[in-house]
Parts: sequence; C-alpha cells; structure tokens
Amino acid sequence: MDAMEYAQFMRQAGNQDFKNGNYSLAIRKYDQALHTLGCLIQWVPCYRDIAVLHCNKSTALYNLGKWTEAVFSAYQSLHWDPEYVKAYYRAGHSLIMLPNSYEAISMFHRGLILLSASADRTQIADFVAGIFISVNDELVFPPTFPPAYDYIFSARFDALIWQAVIERLAQKGKWRSCLLLLSEKKVLPANLRVNQVPLKSLFEASELYGHGEKMQEVAELVKWLISIGAKVETIGVYLLHAVMRLCIKARKNHLFKWLLTQKPDLKERINQQDRDGCTLLHIVATS
Repeated sequence: MDAMEYAQFMRQAGNQDFKNGNYSLAIRKYDQALHTLGCLIQWVPCYRDIAVLHCNKSTALYNLGKWTEAVFSAYQSLHWDPEYVKAYYRAGHSLIMLPNSYEAISMFHRGLILLSASADRTQIADFVAGIFISVNDELVFPPTFPPAYDYIFSARFDALIWQAVIERLAQKGKWRSCLLLLSEKKVLPANLRVNQVPLKSLFEASELYGHGEKMQEVAELVKWLISIGAKVETIGVYLLHAVMRLCIKARKNHLFKWLLTQKPDLKERINQQDRDGCTLLHIVATS
C-alpha cells in the first residue's frame, strides 16, 4: 500500500467511524490521512483530497459541539480548495453556533455564488436556508445580510428550491425567517407549494409574541402557508380553538372566516369542546 492508498484507507476508516457516531476516533483517522497527504503534496497535487478531509473533520468537530475548532477546520478546507462548496456550508453552520451571524452569512453567500451554475436544487436550498437561519434570532441584521438577501431574490430560484427552503425553516422552527419570506411572497414563484410544514410549532412559537402587530403578521403567515399547501391538521386536534385564540391576539384579521371558507368541512367542528371543555364561544366570551 503506497502513501496515497494509505491516506484514502484512513479517510474511509474515519468515515465509517463517523457513521457509527465515533467522532473523536474519526478525527484521529482524518488527521493521520492529512499527515500522510501533507508529506505527498510536493509531489502529488492532492489539494481537493486535503480539503475533503478537513471538511470531514469539521463536521465531526461540529457533532462534538466544538464550534471554534469546526470553523477552523472548515477554513483549512477552503485554504486548500476555495471552490469546495461543502466547506462553506460546514463553516456557515459552525459560525451560527458560536454565534457569528456576520461571518456565517458570508460563508453561505459565497457558497451559493459558487453554486450559481449548479442543477443541485437540494444543495442550493441548503445554502439559502442557511442564510435565513443565520438571522432568525437577530434583532439587527448584520451588514453581510442585505447583499446576500438581494442575491437570493435576484437569482430567481424555482418553486422546488423555495419549497425546500420553507420546509427546512419550518421544521427547524425558524418562523421569524418565514415572516421575512412572507414579506416577499409576491416575488416568489406563482406555482410554489409546500407539504412538510408543522403549523403546530408556529402556533406554539406565536405565544411569545404577545398581542398586536406582530401577531397580525403571524396570522398572515398562517394564511399564506395554508394557501400554498400546508395542512391545517398539523395545527393540532383542536385547530379551530388555536386559530380563534390567534385571531383574538392578532385583532384585525379575517383568518378564521377565511379558513372556514377555504375548508368548509371544518364547520362541523365549530361546537367542538377542547380538553378543558371550552367551546369557541367560551374563548370569545373570556377574551
């Protein structure tokens, strides 16, 4: 077995340890492979191989909760191959955990630009979602966000990419990012549809918003998501009760009436009692 074959063997062994959840052992094997390739680099141009190993190491470090080390390994990967897109993704998610949204957005944006000619919708959606996840908890958007935001909406991504983005954000409970997309719904593809959107999580998150204008936005978000395919049943067993409480908090909105118009079969549940024995009339009367 020559040096290159040994390096490949150690990488594959590390990958197997990674799959088995033995991240520390995987890192040691990646390091052995990196050491071997480091001795070969002056004779064999194995830059991509080194980049892949550093990126794999970054992912293992991320899974161990070592965010700073994970970022460093991702940067090392990009040092050896600035066009290795996966390393931008790993760097971005590690930076989110530090947290460093400024740099995270930059990493996702740069990776997305490299994917501009790609037909890989899944990878593009991952990077777009990464940009929105980076700012989900930010009160003030970092300076790297506006250019990334503008790039996303100038790229004219198709409906399947946007479906994947919205479903990823929803499944991770990144509802503030979904509110951002709501404000741009007119420029999203007209044929956009979603399937895997857990609305119950949105209703639970809305409890943190109190009353007034922000709740009106939440009500509009619920309406929009249902209109593009989100299933009302995912709100929960007592979905009309949840919608009524949201409407009361949001004040000026017609979500309840709109929902019954769109889903007339729900009228059969109007007199339903929740687990506390409350009907919709009880909720209105006590609000």
